[in-house]
Amino acid sequence: MDPSPHFLSLPADTAPELLLKDFRARLRRTAWGHETPDTLLVPAWSEASSLERFESALRALFRAHLKALDAARTGRCPGEYEHLGRIVDDHYLDWPALPAEAPPSRDVSRHLFGRPDVILAPDGPKVVETNFDTAAAGHERPDDMWTIAADLFRVPDDLLRTGRPMEGLRRHFLDLSEGEPCDIHWIMKDDEATRRELAPSIDFLNRGHRQVRHTVHYAGDPPPAPPAGRAAYLHRSCSIFTVNRDRERFAALLSRLAPATRGCTVPVSLSPLSSKLFLAWLSDPGARPATLTDEEGAAVDALVPWTRVLTLLDPEELLLVRRDRGDFVLKKADSHQAKDVHFGCNLSAGEWCALLEAGRSGPAARASGPDIWIVQERVRPREYTLTEITDAGVVERRTGLSCCPYLMGGRLRGLETWVMPFTPDMGMIERMHFLAHFVRTP
Repeated sequence: MDPSPHFLSLPADTAPELLLKDFRARLRRTAWGHETPDTLLVPAWSEASSLERFESALRALFRAHLKALDAARTGRCPGEYEHLGRIVDDHYLDWPALPAEAPPSRDVSRHLFGRPDVILAPDGPKVVETNFDTAAAGHERPDDMWTIAADLFRVPDDLLRTGRPMEGLRRHFLDLSEGEPCDIHWIMKDDEATRRELAPSIDFLNRGHRQVRHTVHYAGDPPPAPPAGRAAYLHRSCSIFTVNRDRERFAALLSRLAPATRGCTVPVSLSPLSSKLFLAWLSDPGARPATLTDEEGAAVDALVPWTRVLTLLDPEELLLVRRDRGDFVLKKADSHQAKDVHFGCNLSAGEWCALLEAGRSGPAARASGPDIWIVQERVRPREYTLTEITDAGVVERRTGLSCCPYLMGGRLRGLETWVMPFTPDMGMIERMHFLAHFVRTP
């Protein structure tokens, strides 16, 4: 199930400096070009068969998450995790003006929607964050890289089977509609950066497909009356934590939208799956549900690095984490975009121990969210040689990679791949260097 990429070659009949000039001109026309380095990486491709095996393993990991969630709600798990699961439920399910529903009982994989953060390690892909929720954003960035690279490098048709995130997102909603005309209502916070990011995405989704129509509603905006004769679904395109920062206006928006919709594209009852708590829960053999199948257990063992709730470490584990700080990462269960994520390798011994002691004062519930900290084995990326076109010419770049699949409706529908430095720093989040990633048909 290794999705490791192979790499294309530079076009023999085009000067690299012209490719770089063309790339920069196209990048400037995107909504996010100022957020990434403007050197050009030669694209990569993966075999469809290996990605299909990877997709199958991720679906099994998702089902394991669902079983952990069910165990917490039915009292069939170790007491500590039942308690923690209730804390998470309390803070992830409190959507204003949305009725609670029962957890899905059939065809659960079709509710898988998210973008796991996957580091390509020497022994295979490792899922460091699952992000199993509808608040998966940023599709237009790897999509722009995909389309620009497909043109610049004249990528052959057999590499254009999938990998394009925006096309994958459009196909997901077409599948969801089951041939019936429908409206998808996105809800989002109201700020200029979000509007600038979503405008081209929504325009693409609506272009050429009348069957499914997408509309974004920003907190504070009055939604239009739904047209007759069309089914409508609410797409939870932001998290409950975003909603809670502007709860009154979101509540007013949702109270007008909810009665006209059939429900959410992904059930509200699955909101807690975005918590990193579940990685710790499943990583611990003594805590994971006994109901996991062999396939689900194998997916957890292969994909999830050693992860534990900080307050549940035994004395020997705590001593190891304190001593070997370079091998561990401390993160909050509900952190987003690398906030509240601390790499031990970037801290002094005193700073690291102080963070551990502060995190061990929980877990507790706070108004802004659950205060649960997990500690995770630091995953070191495999070393790759990329070809990079720079102002100084064509160079070889030795680096690691993250390859994050866009999973929608339980299927892998696009790839987001970016450079992962061997020593982590926040620059890898603030200025992500994307690599176009295609999929070769069998």
